[in-house]
Amino acid sequence: MKSQPKILPPSLRQKKRYIIFKVLSEKPVEYMELVQSIWRSLLNFLGELKTSELNIWIIKNLFDQKTQRGLIRCSHKEVEYIRSALALVEEAGETRVLIKVEGVTGTIKSAKKKYLGYKDLTDFK
Repeated sequence: MKSQPKILPPSLRQKKRYIIFKVLSEKPVEYMELVQSIWRSLLNFLGELKTSELNIWIIKNLFDQKTQRGLIRCSHKEVEYIRSALALVEEAGETRVLIKVEGVTGTIKSAKKKYLGYKDLTDFK
């Protein structure tokens, strides 16, 4: 009989924050180009060791191609490092871009409600 590993209780898990950002550019930016430029900026600015401590995750499902808004999940202690690295992004692919941080929340639900324009639970996908 195999025993499964125990799941870490919520009190011992690392806390997360969600950074809501908007891409300002001359023309719409593709998701993969944006992700590559964000990672390049993080690695150039902070190096591999500090970038690995950020516990960063750029959420693909919540990047809206029309409004050019998205969400990044990270560690609650490292939000300022990510804000700084996002300010240093200059281009994605061939397009010059500027990334503006609109806010930081503790849950995806509050990020959708406050910053992404969802009104109630029926709007959630």
